[in-house]
Amino acid sequence: MRHSRVRNRVTVLALIALIVIGLLIGTYVLTQEDETPAEQTHVTLFLSYVPSVQFAPIYIAKERGYFADEGIDLEIENSFNEADGVQRLGSNDLQFGIFSGEQVVLGRAQNLPLVYIMEWYHRFPVGIVSPVEQGITEPADLAGHIVGVPGPFGANYLGLRALLADADLTEADLGELRSIGFAAPEAICEGQVEAAAVYIANEPLTIEQQCTEVNVIEVSDYTNLVANGLVTNETTISDNPDLVRGMVRAILHGVADTLADPDAVFEVSVEKYVTDLPEDQYDTQRQVLQNSLALWQSDQPGATDPEAWNHMQTILLDTGLLSAPLDDLSAGYNMSFLPD
Repeated sequence: MRHSRVRNRVTVLALIALIVIGLLIGTYVLTQEDETPAEQTHVTLFLSYVPSVQFAPIYIAKERGYFADEGIDLEIENSFNEADGVQRLGSNDLQFGIFSGEQVVLGRAQNLPLVYIMEWYHRFPVGIVSPVEQGITEPADLAGHIVGVPGPFGANYLGLRALLADADLTEADLGELRSIGFAAPEAICEGQVEAAAVYIANEPLTIEQQCTEVNVIEVSDYTNLVANGLVTNETTISDNPDLVRGMVRAILHGVADTLADPDAVFEVSVEKYVTDLPEDQYDTQRQVLQNSLALWQSDQPGATDPEAWNHMQTILLDTGLLSAPLDDLSAGYNMSFLPD
């Protein structure tokens, strides 16, 4: 009987010990779960346009944990309203976005404290596309033709004006400069215009698939302008330089992975991020990604050219989009966050 009571007491003590250990383990797990989010800084990255393989380096960096490795919990926001993104970034409602370079100059002219911290594209991504029968193969050939732009604003218009300047032409030398919105393929295929300023990675391909072979004049073959880049603001740089540095490192890591193995990155992009892509568009979008690789390639990843900023400001002044030169153009870009 006594031995039985002893065994029962041991059993009870063992159960109590197991319960205590379980509680301790549970408390530890809960504590760890509570602490994990606190170690990550939530960041919204503004990307213009819609989810697209053109943002594949961002997707692969997020998927492979490069942002998380930098203590960043990344949220991606896509929008056609680039101007709204610029304003929000300038007021510190956003901390990061990828914008065309002229938006930084124009924003700083409006006292928005924008700072360009990493070049996303190393070639200006705009060109002039036209049906081959138009015979437009160099900037001087644009004279007398009807040319479409989304409107008298943005990188498309800036690129056109830069090409006209290179050929000693003005808008008056064109047959007509026509605003067509962001519908260049339709405008070309329906004969509304004879040429159009477009983003070269995807729109010429779309036009060829829809209606006709094309010639493309790439702006970067004739002039040096600031391409799209990662932009933040002075407050974020002052308050959290390590966060800025981490964003740059993560994105450049994603760019390197994309250049090294675009097929693998494409598969991740369409599986996890560009999820509404029809299967019959896979080959087209693979080519869009392939076309984008040349825009990312550089001997100095992320670095921008000060001369490109000077030239871009000159074009902005010539177009009237900028009324006076900035007091300190170099304050609009900061390359100190790039990896050594």
